[in-house]
Amino acid sequence: MSSWKNTFDVVHSELELAKRKKQALDELLAKNRMSQPTYEHIVGSLNDNIDDLESHLKLLMQKMTERADELESQAELIKQFLVSLEMRIIANEIKQDTYEKNKRAFELGLKATEDELTEIKGAITKVI
Repeated sequence: MSSWKNTFDVVHSELELAKRKKQALDELLAKNRMSQPTYEHIVGSLNDNIDDLESHLKLLMQKMTERADELESQAELIKQFLVSLEMRIIANEIKQDTYEKNKRAFELGLKATEDELTEIKGAITKVI
């Protein structure tokens, strides 16, 4: 699992929970099931918690976007290596077994890169 994924999942779920709690408080106040002073006391700390979580999520999303940019560059570089490898085998510059080993390694690297990139984009979309 990617290092950002655990943190993202925890922050995102805590934020969603805090928002549901605030909505529950709003409903309790609207139904006169709690006093205004009690509501203000509880909702104040809850709003602070929501603000902190949103700030943390925003920073995390910035880092995830930066990581996505790195992965896109990495994928492009791996694709260039694959093209270079193809040129070398066509030109009989390398042996078939060397070609196969290198191609397999590049393809595995490209798949891992693209999988992580897809995960990051999915997580960002989830928040947006």
